[in-house]
Amino acid sequence: MSIEISSLSKIFNKRGKEITALDNVSLNIKEGEFVGLLGPNGAGKTTLTKILTTLILPTSGDVYVDGISIHDDKQIRSIIGSVFGETGGRSLYYRLSVFDNLLFYSTLSGIRKTEAKKRINSLLHFFDLEDKKNALIMKLSTGMKAKVLLIRSLVPFPKVLLLDEPTLGFDAESSEKAKELLLEFNREFGTTVLLTSHNFSEMDDLTSRLVLIDKGQIIQDCPPSIFKESAAQHYVRVIFNLADFHYKSFEDLIRYSAGAEISFFREEDRENFVYEAKIKPSKFSLNETISRITILILRTGGEIYQIAPHIPSLKESFLAFLAINNQKEDPKERTVEEIFNLPFQEEE
Repeated sequence: MSIEISSLSKIFNKRGKEITALDNVSLNIKEGEFVGLLGPNGAGKTTLTKILTTLILPTSGDVYVDGISIHDDKQIRSIIGSVFGETGGRSLYYRLSVFDNLLFYSTLSGIRKTEAKKRINSLLHFFDLEDKKNALIMKLSTGMKAKVLLIRSLVPFPKVLLLDEPTLGFDAESSEKAKELLLEFNREFGTTVLLTSHNFSEMDDLTSRLVLIDKGQIIQDCPPSIFKESAAQHYVRVIFNLADFHYKSFEDLIRYSAGAEISFFREEDRENFVYEAKIKPSKFSLNETISRITILILRTGGEIYQIAPHIPSLKESFLAFLAINNQKEDPKERTVEEIFNLPFQEEE
């Protein structure tokens, strides 16, 4: 099912002060798309998700899910599954068992009891919660409550899934299982998914499209690969030996012969003339730049110990994009060149 968001705004009134959470947001999500919603804290992600699930109403604008307005809340709730990243499981009934909680919510979704039991047992088995099916929610760990919340959203086999930090509190193995299951729902059942998460690995692995929101406005909408190419810098990392070394001459060679700029440089081993450099392509492709750097160092009598391209992660790209976007709003801040000349911290 498709999602149509048209000129959506939401203004909250807090102690007499108006706070704009969403500012004229328009977005179309096609049936069967897996879309990631990225943004810093307070950007409007959760507000947008809550409007889509009819938990709050917009100040202006409208949303249609499969042609049905969110103002028709009963119909919308019957086709949407949702998870909000709350580690305490506050939306579950603490004095009911895991199984009874899931069965109760399945009944509300109109699923026959026999079918609901099959689905619940299957999902409990998938997430290794079979031995906890009769345990009270109040006795569960944080991660287990998070799993029950995700299972609850999946039992009705919804046509649309709205997931706000769905794996918050999951361990590494459970997170991988959740990703596998969400992809299966998306591919096998054509479920339309809108995922909000600060887990960049999860976003990169699952989504085919990224929507970046900041200060209540959409500022980027494209596939993850294009986003990474446009937001953060690709560079070449090279460790080399060169006995007769002069930095200025080396810098000029890199600039004029390799069509690139040195963004980071240090002496690895002064006694043995070993250096490390991070070089940003500015004229040629990444592969062409690597070839030219290699030839330059070898021709000047040097030796290369390591040379490799650095492809930015989604996390690096996200932080770089926000830095550039904030720079546009405040020209007194550092220039883009200054931002990019600082080496990114490599992830372990």
